[in-house]
Amino acid sequence: MLAEWLSPMTVSLFSRDYLRKQPFARPSSAHTAIPAFGWGTLARLLTDDPAADLLVIARGKLVDVPRPKTLEEVRALLLEGVGLVIRRAEQVDAALARLAASFTQDIPGEVYVQLFVTPAETHGFGWHYDDEDVFIVQTEGSKNYFFRDNTVERHRPLDAAPDFTRFRHEASAIGTARLIAGDWLYIPARWWHMAKCVEDSLSISVGISPEPSWLASQTTMHPVS
Repeated sequence: MLAEWLSPMTVSLFSRDYLRKQPFARPSSAHTAIPAFGWGTLARLLTDDPAADLLVIARGKLVDVPRPKTLEEVRALLLEGVGLVIRRAEQVDAALARLAASFTQDIPGEVYVQLFVTPAETHGFGWHYDDEDVFIVQTEGSKNYFFRDNTVERHRPLDAAPDFTRFRHEASAIGTARLIAGDWLYIPARWWHMAKCVEDSLSISVGISPEPSWLASQTTMHPVS
């Protein structure tokens, strides 16, 4: 799947020039992923058994409300500025499982899929970073994404908890990208990022932790000059 999104660029060139180095965005090339997460998919995930790991959030904080069971209930929440996050969605949906598996064919490693349902004129989470490399594809609506290098907590030990409050000390330049359905964005591991919705939107986030041996092989294949 990643090779398809990148074409005509190769995965090898992407790993040389962007992986773990800088963000990358491309319009329209992920349009085949749109059917993987639409309103119909969401409606099914709300009622499937086993139940999806679903969080109800507003502006980065958990909201203590009953879990929605229908699209009507979801749309009522969206009108109130409340959205949803479905974690480890590859475990409960066959199409998303295939999407996750396809990524490991291009970048061997462990893959996690999260689904975001975000109301217009809000954001899901504030400035934060992930230890995984993140590939985001927009499937409905539009979002403005903001990202910047992490110079203050880049080398945090894996066994230490992240401290997102340190963002206020960050001085790196801010980059932006607006995604509409079919567009995708890559954010390197530990880069700061956040998103603001332009309109009600659905998006898929594919997080991947590449195998260390594979990462090392890419460095060997493409030495830094």
